[in-house]
Amino acid sequence: MKILKIILLFPPIAITVFIVYLYISAHSEEEKTYYFPQVETYMKVYKPVFNCYGYAIFSKDSIFSYSENSDFIRIYKSETSQVNLIFNPLDSKKIYVEDRWNNTKINQVNFDIKRINREDTTFFEQEYISGLKIQIPKPQYFEVFIEGYLQSVFYVDYKISESPIRAIPLKIIRTKE
Repeated sequence: MKILKIILLFPPIAITVFIVYLYISAHSEEEKTYYFPQVETYMKVYKPVFNCYGYAIFSKDSIFSYSENSDFIRIYKSETSQVNLIFNPLDSKKIYVEDRWNNTKINQVNFDIKRINREDTTFFEQEYISGLKIQIPKPQYFEVFIEGYLQSVFYVDYKISESPIRAIPLKIIRTKE
């Protein structure tokens, strides 16, 4: 009799666990906002749940959201996605996108967003590390890169350190309206 009760309870418990999982997944933090004072620019990484694409949205103002009237780069979410963003601190309204796998679509409104190649000597210089030829950004540029299902955001600032630094998202206090 106890075995029959267990067998009868299993499907409702499994369904309940699955619904709780979906609820938590859908309401988990799906966007993170970063501020880069080096270029006075906010960047929001928005990852819609159950969607193959995420978005890097840019603004000079701290209050902004995803819409067709915003500056954004649509990025295919995958383990190998890596999009590098190059900024010139002297002209922070220009964003240069280096995407080796061509997984991005650009929407520009207020910023001038252009694709570049990692071989472009305007932005990159060659360096040999452990015998490997690597293209690194020139010291006058500021680089931000997004990788791994848009989970990780790093930046390179030669004024601070040469190694990539993990970007820390801003704490956004949400208020009920």
